[in-house]
Amino acid sequence: MKRAMKTKSLILLAAAVLAATSAPAARRLHAQQASVGAPLAKEAVLAALTSKVDTKKSKAGDAVTAKTLNPLQLTDGTTLPPGTKLVGKVTQVQPKSSGTATVGIVFTEVDKKGGAPMPVHGLLAAVAPEPSMSDAGGSTNDLPMGHGGSQAQAAAVTGTNISTSGAAVLPSIQPGSSIKGVTLNTSPSADGSSVLQSTEKDFKLDNGTRLEVGLTAAQ
Repeated sequence: MKRAMKTKSLILLAAAVLAATSAPAARRLHAQQASVGAPLAKEAVLAALTSKVDTKKSKAGDAVTAKTLNPLQLTDGTTLPPGTKLVGKVTQVQPKSSGTATVGIVFTEVDKKGGAPMPVHGLLAAVAPEPSMSDAGGSTNDLPMGHGGSQAQAAAVTGTNISTSGAAVLPSIQPGSSIKGVTLNTSPSADGSSVLQSTEKDFKLDNGTRLEVGLTAAQ
């Protein structure tokens, strides 16, 4: 009888410990899922950075802008033409001298030509250096393959896929980061932004840096 009661007590204790340890994980998972709104397009859009981001010089709140390089059909049937402006900001930054070089970026607005700005939540599915060849003479597929990401991870983070149909004017870049020594985190940060990090060096994203941006509804 005593042995049975002792066994039951141990089972209840183990269940309580399991519940206590799994609850925070469940909350984190729920927070990550809630951080991405409804997709505004089925695929991420290839864009080129039109501002600079530098882990040594940028500050939280600095504006980040990019222009789309391919047309993007939205779920409402409208199409964003190439050259559409994406507006965002730096959410966090840390130089290598303070530990891991880090920068967080989120896009918050699409400037639709001839219309009111559209609030969005734009996250990075991929990042790569500007191609050294001209757009007419080469392909962004000539860039090194991204690491730290996959199609599935890109979809989970941004709510959209990276185009593989070949129908785009310019080909997509590989998921993750193709910048040497820099990784793109596979889940959004607590502030809902995409985070790039390097344990090796400070880094910067120059004008022309290629981005794959997944657009979801602003929350």
